[in-house]
Amino acid sequence: MLPILSLIVLIPLIFAALTLLTKTKEQARLMALVATVSVLILTLYMYFNFDSTIAAHQFEELYQWVPSLGITYHVGVDGIAMPLILLNAIVLPFLVLFTWNDERKSPNRFYALILGTEAAVIGVFTALDFFLFYVFWELTLIPLFFMVSIWGGPNKHHASIKFFIYTHVASLVMLLGIFGLYFAAWDMTGTPSLDIPYLLSQFQFIESGGLKDMIFLALLFGFIVKIPSFPFHSWQPDAYTEAPTAGSVLFVMLKIGGYGLFKIMLPLLPFTASPNLMITIMAVLGSVSIIYGAFLALSQKDLKRMVAYSSVSHMGYVTLGAAGLVSLSVSGAMFQQFSHGLIMSVMFMSCGIINNATGTRIMNDLGGLAQKMPKLAVIMVLTFMASLGLPGLSGFIAEVSVLAGSFGNLPVYVIIALMAIVVTGAYHLWALQRTMFGVFDEKLGAIADINGYQTLSMGIIAILILYFGLNPSPVLDMMLTNSEQIVSMMAVMGV
Repeated sequence: MLPILSLIVLIPLIFAALTLLTKTKEQARLMALVATVSVLILTLYMYFNFDSTIAAHQFEELYQWVPSLGITYHVGVDGIAMPLILLNAIVLPFLVLFTWNDERKSPNRFYALILGTEAAVIGVFTALDFFLFYVFWELTLIPLFFMVSIWGGPNKHHASIKFFIYTHVASLVMLLGIFGLYFAAWDMTGTPSLDIPYLLSQFQFIESGGLKDMIFLALLFGFIVKIPSFPFHSWQPDAYTEAPTAGSVLFVMLKIGGYGLFKIMLPLLPFTASPNLMITIMAVLGSVSIIYGAFLALSQKDLKRMVAYSSVSHMGYVTLGAAGLVSLSVSGAMFQQFSHGLIMSVMFMSCGIINNATGTRIMNDLGGLAQKMPKLAVIMVLTFMASLGLPGLSGFIAEVSVLAGSFGNLPVYVIIALMAIVVTGAYHLWALQRTMFGVFDEKLGAIADINGYQTLSMGIIAILILYFGLNPSPVLDMMLTNSEQIVSMMAVMGV
């Protein structure tokens, strides 16, 4: 069978190296486009041959690597990983097109970092060996760090270093959790293995309840910082805001924290010594992130920073839905990751266009841009409506599934999250009013609407937001199968 998972990681890696050798912007962007389109084609082949009725891993590849340590090259995808690989494969070619006419220094390095990020993120989603998983996890830091520190805004160095320190420290704590699980299983069985499905199955046999809880919390910390979740979110607004537009979109594609919740944390949860405490921790983090992020977004003057804080709020639904522990909430949280990636990509593209056209992102200095930029206005209104949860768009499906599904088990935390709905609507509508509508300020000068490449890139993603809002089944069906398996395991264990 074609080693398709290896190919979708190797292609962007190889092309990233080739892109570094290019001499002109035209060569670099063409290399990036060829690589990302190739990944999209292979991913679509996987998608159309993916069996949504089973929760097992598909397209698996397994080779011995370092047998003495139990390290293998083991990759595969299930209904948790496949939608996120599809998300990256869809958005990245359009991101390259979006930047097609950009003028920036070192375009070869710029596009190489885009490809490097794609390879690392997809690598995390496909890895079924903890060694491989951690290597790709750490590799995501490198291109994003340089993306911010080279092409970022005025505070780029502070933002890039803060991002690196926060997430790297969290990764080291997560690594301690991996080691704890690895050595505990080795001690019990006498056989070393870093195979993720195997280690997850061995977790229940660890005798020490304290060790189980320590392993769980160490892994959880690594994932919630990456989501990011309150109170470990402060790296995110700085990094998202200071990053160039392409960097902000790449950060949005970084769904590895939420992926870890579904892939690793929920299968471990029923076997911890204190499952109810762990559920409460996740519920608190999710609900507080939703309302805290919403109020912070409401207080922002910078449009891009407002969008960054709104992302903190929306990703809170992922943690809350995971803690809800019913199929509807878990699948809704998974769908939130997919929907959020599409919506936030276009929102950050909109922020970048406005900043480039007017020289400012301060909302009080804008106004009436719809008169000069009607195409941007249509796309921006649609994505802002999707972000605030308008029915018929993908954001509504995700968030209502989380809230409705979680209410039975977590009524108090859902009520806390519901309090953010009015605030969420307020800051989205207020931002649109202050930027797109009202009287145009002539001080902004002559402003041109989005060009053809930008219209195509943003327009197609916006159409997908509408399509998946009306028909979520093409991705939701994959998620449902795995979420039902997770929830059934919880029921068996009495959680």
